[in-house]
Amino acid sequence: MDTIQIVILSSIIIILAFVIRGLTGFGSGLIMVPLMLLFLDIKIVASIAAVFAVPSGIMLIFTFQTRKWIRKDILPMLISGAIIGTIIGTYIIASYKSDILKKAFGIFLVLYALKMLFWNKNKLKDPNKYYGILAGFLGGTLGGMFSTGGPPVVIYLNSITNDKKIFRSTILFYLLVVNTWQLITYIYSGLITTNVLILSLYLAPAFIIGSLLGSLIHIKINDSLFNKVIALVLLITGIKIII
Repeated sequence: MDTIQIVILSSIIIILAFVIRGLTGFGSGLIMVPLMLLFLDIKIVASIAAVFAVPSGIMLIFTFQTRKWIRKDILPMLISGAIIGTIIGTYIIASYKSDILKKAFGIFLVLYALKMLFWNKNKLKDPNKYYGILAGFLGGTLGGMFSTGGPPVVIYLNSITNDKKIFRSTILFYLLVVNTWQLITYIYSGLITTNVLILSLYLAPAFIIGSLLGSLIHIKINDSLFNKVIALVLLITGIKIII
């Protein structure tokens, strides 16, 4: 596959990924990483996802009065766990072979997709700080490894709130802080190379279009059906990566 084909295919994937993030507050990595892994190395894909995550978070938080719905009381728990987890995840991706990491990610993806499809969640009355720290730690570790740190925090937030605006706003702010820290660790580890920055520059219009489009239509989307479709896509992609 030549450079032009990589840019075109990656742009389509990135638009879809950031439309999803604009709609839900998370999920760009869950779509972008597994699909781009089909033709790019995991270190390149994870690094590009990290480069785009920070400006996307800023863009989405400062649109549609998103900031006023943030649950500030639970953010310290999530962020403190994520800082430690991100360091561990970044060390793992920088130290081990990509083929092993791809299979591990594929297994994780399948399990998470099955959870989305079949696991009925019971809502908790009050946030538990220990669950919050654990969710942040797991999210940071997965984010450092695959730039997909949202799922553990998504599960935690879903357990403490039914309000879509609160959920979206809080995870956007959490991910902005975590993704900024993650990007710093990637730079320090040497993962953000000149080639990654050049490819990211080519793909920048796609991430901007996707983020803006997603933030414009997030209010009208049917979350239940949409999440089932996403789960099926993730399940198929995860199985293909494992095979």
